[in-house]
Amino acid sequence: MKVLVTILFISLTVLTTSCKKDDDNNSRQNGNASFTAEINGVDYEAEFVDGFIVAFGANISISGSEANGNNVVVNFPIDASAGDTFTVDGLEFVGSYDSSNGDATVSSQGSITITEHNPEERTVSGTFSFVSEPFGNGTSYNITNGSFNSSYDEL
Repeated sequence: MKVLVTILFISLTVLTTSCKKDDDNNSRQNGNASFTAEINGVDYEAEFVDGFIVAFGANISISGSEANGNNVVVNFPIDASAGDTFTVDGLEFVGSYDSSNGDATVSSQGSITITEHNPEERTVSGTFSFVSEPFGNGTSYNITNGSFNSSYDEL
């Protein structure tokens, strides 16, 4: 089951990072969006933040990208409320990190906590941390002190 969820998440990650919208309501354009973390102890601040409803309307996917190609994505249930915590072990939360050097990794452990969620306005914020493992040989990444604040749209 975990393999199926991982494959689904990878597919969704590709969709969210390749189907960027150009309308004026996009979170990366409104100046209110943020996405930060530490990756193996190095500060990460996304230049582009996008949020989408994915997986047949069941999940929200928030992506924080740098211009150099580094990209962190968090995916969690759409019915999340402020105070909810979801884990990788519970298959409710999936995170991924794609680096500019070609590493593609997915969370093997970790959690996300939703701090605010307004479904009517489609805004959400939260904190997260996870260990992201490669699909074969490659580098593992420790994603810590993550936080995001974003709006989200239909994909």
